[in-house]
Amino acid sequence: MARQPLISDIFDAFADDLLAERGPRPLIIIGASKVDELLLEILRSHLLPKGMKPKEQDELLEGDAPLGTFNSRIKMCRRLGLVDNKLCAALDRLRVLRNSSAHHVVFDHAKSPAREHIGELRKQISGRGSYLLTRKRYFDSSTLSAVEELQCLILTACVLLEATRAGIKRTSGNKKSLRISRR
Repeated sequence: MARQPLISDIFDAFADDLLAERGPRPLIIIGASKVDELLLEILRSHLLPKGMKPKEQDELLEGDAPLGTFNSRIKMCRRLGLVDNKLCAALDRLRVLRNSSAHHVVFDHAKSPAREHIGELRKQISGRGSYLLTRKRYFDSSTLSAVEELQCLILTACVLLEATRAGIKRTSGNKKSLRISRR
């Protein structure tokens, strides 16, 4: 019987893939996709399970659902108190960068407005202890290239979200409200 891969093994495989990517555009798209997936898993872990039609898409989290977009997942995680304001701002900058890199023919991370969005991402993440730990674990050099810095910023966001996901306790609902609704 094959053993299930550990979350750490899955994350390390993702980190290896992200670090192998040398172009800013695909790096942003791949990193943002992982962040979006992690936000989805955080919400799935926190919310009560869907009740109806278990084989169909989640009516809140998938497809055209209210929480089916990267933007709405970022906002909901902040509103539920699952991510702090600074991480929320960083994730929103990554979302804007992802949209620019995916939807425009010309994308240059070193030119405005992408440069400013990366600067805001840097401002919200680089001062965290987890950024320093990520940098120490994955990068040998004392000076990072622009692509390496972007890799480190995105990896740090993913590390924070993965730790958040791992620490989530599923809500049991608001007991007082549930008692009232049962009357």
